Amino acid sequence: MLSVAIVTFNNRDTIADTLSSLQRHLADGLKARLIVVDNGSHDGTRDIIQRYADGHPSLHPIFNPENVGFGRAHNQALESAVSRYHAVCNPDIHFSSDIFSPMVRFMESRPDIGICCPKFLNPDGSLQPLNRRLPTVVDLLLRRLLPKALEPAFRTRLEAYDMRDVGYDHACDVAFVSGALMFCRTQVFKQVGGFDPRFFLYFEDADLTRRINHFGYRTVFFPEVVVTHNWARLAHRSLRGGWLFATSAYRYFRKWGFTWR
Repeated sequence: MLSVAIVTFNNRDTIADTLSSLQRHLADGLKARLIVVDNGSHDGTRDIIQRYADGHPSLHPIFNPENVGFGRAHNQALESAVSRYHAVCNPDIHFSSDIFSPMVRFMESRPDIGICCPKFLNPDGSLQPLNRRLPTVVDLLLRRLLPKALEPAFRTRLEAYDMRDVGYDHACDVAFVSGALMFCRTQVFKQVGGFDPRFFLYFEDADLTRRINHFGYRTVFFPEVVVTHNWARLAHRSLRGGWLFATSAYRYFRKWGFTWR
C-alpha cells in the first residue's frame, strides 16, 4: 500500500528521531515499507540506519558509495517501490501523529490529485510556509539578495511567492510542492520518470510538480495533517549550499524558461 523513501547525507543528528517517530505513528493496518538511501555519509549516519534496519525488517537500506544527489537517490528508492502511494520524506522530519492514513483517504477520494503535501511547522511550533508559486528570476533574487531594510517595500511580492496571501488553513492547489515531504501516487511518480537527476539538490521538487501538472494531475496542500521540519537551510548557511541553489535555479530556468515577472 505505502512506501516511504528517505535520502540521507550526514544526518546523524536528526535521522534517528525521524525513523523512530515515523515508526511510532504508522497505523497498524497500513502496510508500509521504508526505504532509506544513504549518499555516502561519513558522520555515523550509516551506523544508525543499519542498527535501525537490524531491528525493523520493514526498513530496506541502500548505501551509496558517494553522494549521487537528492533526486537520483530518491529515484533509486522509487525503482524498488511496489506500492499504491509513495512518500518522499526528508531526514529531518518529526512525526507526532499518523499522517499517512488521512493522506491515503484524501487521495483515494480525489483521483485527480498526483501529489499532496502536509502543513509544515518549525520546531518552535510556528508555521513554515513552504507552499510556492512558480519561481521567477525576480522572486529568487529578492529572496536571496534583498536587504532587510527594503523588505517592507516588497512584502506583498515576497508573501505572494510562498502563498501567504492564500493562507495555510485550507486545502488548495500548489504550483511548487516542497520535497521535504511529498505524498505521491506511485504510478504517477513513475509515469513521469521520477525526479530529474540533473538537479543535484534544489528545484527538483519544483520541476517534478510542473511535470505532474503537465500530465494532468493536481498538486495539493492538505493542512489537516501536520509535521515538524527541522529545516537545515543549507543554501543560506554555506557557500556550497548557495552554489548548489544557484546552479539548480539556472538549470530550472534553462529547462522551463527564464520567467522574470
